[in-house]
Amino acid sequence: MAEVSRREAFSSLASRFKKTKDDKHLHVRPPYNEDEYLFQICLECEGKPCISVCEEDIIKLDGDKIPFLSLEKSGCTFCEECAMACPNEVLVLNQEHWIKAKFSIDINSCLAWNNVMCSSCADACDESAINFFGVFRPTIDMEKCTGCGFCYGVCPPYAVKYEALKEK
Repeated sequence: MAEVSRREAFSSLASRFKKTKDDKHLHVRPPYNEDEYLFQICLECEGKPCISVCEEDIIKLDGDKIPFLSLEKSGCTFCEECAMACPNEVLVLNQEHWIKAKFSIDINSCLAWNNVMCSSCADACDESAINFFGVFRPTIDMEKCTGCGFCYGVCPPYAVKYEALKEK
């Protein structure tokens, strides 16, 4: 008998919920940036070293050839490698360790909000930014959230959502 992974089990339970991710890229930029406008400098960057050094392989190029974070499979560990590799100082190490994104939980598609035992998002959060009220009803404490994105890809029905922010 084949062993069923936790994700597969939760995914089958989530089948009654909407289970699609947004097709459009969410243009959340890598951390360590002072101004999103500076990413225009990336158009002239040869080889895009920030992409090749990312240990989680989450830095991708959007349609305009500007780096953004793709959080479907992993999140940011804030290893600082992208900033150290950036030749044009678009990413600089004097910035706080957070990503300019606001995370939320869609209560209509969240398994826990629909009385199914699930804590995938909280289990993935090293900052303990996801709190449960009782056994169910998770919420994200944006004061603690660094925007790393690890909660996003592990959510079986994709109830964790995010959007780019201009400021924290």
